[in-house]
Amino acid sequence: MRILASAYACEPNPGSELGKGWNFASELARQGHDVTVLTCGSHHRSAIERYCEKQQLPDRLSFVWHDVPGWPGPGYENAHRIRQHYYMWQMTARRTVARLHAENPYDVIHHLTWTVLRWPSFLGGLGPRFVFGPVGGGQGTPWRLRRGFPNRGWRFEIKRDLLNICSRVDPMVLRSLARADAILVADEATGRHVPAWWRDKTFLVADIYAPPICVGDARPSPDLATGPSILFAGRLEYWKGVQFALGAVARLREQIAGLSFTIAGEGPEEGYLRSIAEELGIRDMVRFVGKIPHVEMHSIYAAHDVLLFPSLHDTAGQVVGEAMAHGLPVVCLDLGGPGLAVDASCGVVVSTRARHRAAVEQDLADALARIVTDAGRLATLKDGALKRACRYSYQQRVNDIVERFYKSPSPKASRLAVRCEHVVDRHDCNEPDMLMPE
Repeated sequence: MRILASAYACEPNPGSELGKGWNFASELARQGHDVTVLTCGSHHRSAIERYCEKQQLPDRLSFVWHDVPGWPGPGYENAHRIRQHYYMWQMTARRTVARLHAENPYDVIHHLTWTVLRWPSFLGGLGPRFVFGPVGGGQGTPWRLRRGFPNRGWRFEIKRDLLNICSRVDPMVLRSLARADAILVADEATGRHVPAWWRDKTFLVADIYAPPICVGDARPSPDLATGPSILFAGRLEYWKGVQFALGAVARLREQIAGLSFTIAGEGPEEGYLRSIAEELGIRDMVRFVGKIPHVEMHSIYAAHDVLLFPSLHDTAGQVVGEAMAHGLPVVCLDLGGPGLAVDASCGVVVSTRARHRAAVEQDLADALARIVTDAGRLATLKDGALKRACRYSYQQRVNDIVERFYKSPSPKASRLAVRCEHVVDRHDCNEPDMLMPE
């Protein structure tokens, strides 16, 4: 098939959304498809061209650099007005893609990044089948869990709530959904933002991918070998839920000797989190190691037993797939993408429904205790994490998406969507990654 992959964020080696755009498109090409990646040239062209000087790209993979006329991308470090730039990039990309399609027609146009429903794509209706997503962003932090947020967090959450409400009537978002042949949503909350009349082409698909299995060639560092080691990896934002992780670890201080908690990442809430660790009296158990280059994260995963990732509204959370590929069980909340990707075979998903912060923290602590104090259970979950990582590998996921969504959904897929429409527990269905949201 000839495929145009729209990936505003796309770059080799990084994790998160940039790495997802690159890895997904590369895997498409490795599976024999002719793939053109449309990406933001001012953001990613230099990094991609440097990579190509040293590495061989997959056959059939090519890039088209598109930029907003007269407005270079602001970059990701000091991303002032990057959302406005992204919106204009999407609007101006339509003409470029229409020209490319007229010159050499595509079979499919797939919107890969950004992965937020309220930031639409304008590439539908050009002729090829248009696949939108997986996208998220429809989640909101449950009100009972907002207690204790920094002031910035309260302001951000209220703004996010309002934006999500507006997206339900935003004509550009609605046009994007109307023109899509398949709408892939990364969580049930986002699926509820899709109008009912388009639910028959909407599917719940976890937006988490695992790299190749990577275990056995690293050893724990000496300072972590004396007891169970818990890891959080990600940007230090209040909505990543590290404050809940600290509360859970504090509950285990007297219960589990030698327990340590590593926080890998940087962000605006680092001071807030350090103060919580001090208040809880666990500063000696917690290590803030700062931002680790993605290529060096292997040794961090290898040195720990469990990933604790209580994010409140992560569409993807690629750290979950990476952890599973290193054999780490995952403890997370039933919110966003991680709550969909993790199951009982590879970790624990903690319910937040009608729960207060203290109850959620206690459940996180109980989940961690059950894992790290039972060597047999830990070994079983490690094995399950590796098997789950195989299921969530780029190779497997790309193949699944091509078969199920690049072609017209089969009658079987449509029947499954209807049959699972009102299922509360997604694991009750035969195809847990392809369900129709409520």
